[in-house]
Amino acid sequence: MAICLYEHNQSAYLSVKAMLSSKGKAAVIHPTGTGKSFIGFKLCEEHPDKKICWLSPSKYIFATQLENLANASEGYRPENVEFITYARLMNMTDMEMRKIEPDYMILDEFHRCGALAWGQGLGRLLDMYEGVPLLGLSATAVRYLDNQRDMSDELFDGHIASTMTLGEAIVRGILHPP
Repeated sequence: MAICLYEHNQSAYLSVKAMLSSKGKAAVIHPTGTGKSFIGFKLCEEHPDKKICWLSPSKYIFATQLENLANASEGYRPENVEFITYARLMNMTDMEMRKIEPDYMILDEFHRCGALAWGQGLGRLLDMYEGVPLLGLSATAVRYLDNQRDMSDELFDGHIASTMTLGEAIVRGILHPP
């Protein structure tokens, strides 16, 4: 396998696999810079025969994640992933959504799915593919300026595979202090 996860992401990934198997949903809430996207890419790598729909706020985020992945994994690039932005998703027709046919879905920065328009697009997709395993990645689950909505409860029924605070990441030496 081309992707070798750091210890904190390896333990999170093992928890994700178990939770996806038992609950069908799993969220990972780790600070920015800890390599959450590698957890999603590991899922892609271990299931090369499965189609994975990776949703994210922007194409720039996709490009940056793919660049980091290529640098860290001897050039590995997932061929089984369809990247879609939340903005594009909200404008897709039902016919376009039916063509996605995912075996897994990854919601990157899933706290943003609480936005009205983006949330409606995602809701249509989730209704269409009810039962497809769902992995969420975010630095926070809470929409602080939106009545403190906890998107891990709304999207993942509270199934959190791994959580880490910024302070914990600094104390553990995963991130450098500011």
